[in-house]
Amino acid sequence: MMTLTERGITRPADLRGRSIGSSGLASDEALLSTILAVDGVALADVEIVNVGYDLLPAIASGRVDAVTGVYWNHETLIADREGYDVSLIRFEEWGVPPFYELVLVASEETVATRPELVTALVSAMGAGYVAAAADPAAALAALSAASPDLDVELETQAIPLSASTWLDASGQFGTQSAERWTAFGGWLAGNGLIPADLDLAAAWYPGAPASPAGTPVATPAGTPVATPVGQ
Repeated sequence: MMTLTERGITRPADLRGRSIGSSGLASDEALLSTILAVDGVALADVEIVNVGYDLLPAIASGRVDAVTGVYWNHETLIADREGYDVSLIRFEEWGVPPFYELVLVASEETVATRPELVTALVSAMGAGYVAAAADPAAALAALSAASPDLDVELETQAIPLSASTWLDASGQFGTQSAERWTAFGGWLAGNGLIPADLDLAAAWYPGAPASPAGTPVATPAGTPVATPVGQ
């Protein structure tokens, strides 16, 4: 969650009586309800406003006091570039279990009928992230060449922030843990976002391809392949 520092919002309790901009995702209300409850505030004590994805303009204009759905390695940099001093409230510090984001997903049908596609895509992406971690400047140049509209200045600032999430401590791309998925799955079920009887353990796909460094990519979720791009 992001807010202008001048608003004096440093914890969920400071949101009492304030307005919060939401992109309208189904999970937003559950996320807000959780962090507010941890700090003694009811969801009814705040006003939720659907601002779509105009997140920075919503707080810069004073339309709302805070916004959810921001990326700490993207919108914060844009805010700084435009002269706004912003502060963050991290959900995982206020009762929401840490979760993987962004992820790739595939249907069970695709995994069953086109396993070579799944393997090739995940392996190529893994190789790309390992290479990018080794030489970020070369990776940014390649990305810019492929995407002429890329905001190179912004991405140059973002890479040092994002790079720590690309690989795990042993240098592997795409690793996930059952413990993290179990905790987050329980939170999702408890908030009515997935069926309470969903068997998370059965959702793990045993045929996941190996990362470039040789560690299997663990792939749970309601669909059988989910590989993280950033956490």
